[in-house]
Amino acid sequence: MFTKFIPYLIFAGLVSAQCAPKGTTLHPNGDTSKCLDVRGAHYDCNGTGAQNWVLNRGNGKVQVAGTNYCLDAGSSNGVKMKIWQCYDNLPAQQWFYTGDNRVALTNRGLCLDLTDGACFFRVDTDYQGKKTNANVMQTWECTPGNTNQIWTSDPTVQRRSLRYSQNK
Repeated sequence: MFTKFIPYLIFAGLVSAQCAPKGTTLHPNGDTSKCLDVRGAHYDCNGTGAQNWVLNRGNGKVQVAGTNYCLDAGSSNGVKMKIWQCYDNLPAQQWFYTGDNRVALTNRGLCLDLTDGACFFRVDTDYQGKKTNANVMQTWECTPGNTNQIWTSDPTVQRRSLRYSQNK
């Protein structure tokens, strides 16, 4: 009797595999050489899962692709970002993508912000002034035109966008 269900189980497995969420990279201020990384900072893009994000519709989570871990925000200016287990309806994990390419916390007026912008300092600084790695993400008051808060996704990947909004 169990053998009758095997074809259905195989089909269900194939459908599940085909519908798995595809991720995208998030780049600070359009700099496609840098990517948001699970370490809570920006690094050189390297094509690994540590830089692969799913921007979910509806629930507003920014999730590490293929995991149950989400971008989790602080509650005020300057609080560092962290990656935390995803929870439904957790205000620190409810995001939306604004019309001007900011990733903002729903109803909080705070945005994902690259601390001090794409600066020329931090872990990998060299004397030639190359852009560095490990610049930490933080929350900061959403400010139109603030390039520290501009995030673009890989244009070759169809975005599973958060709801679009002009609101902060």
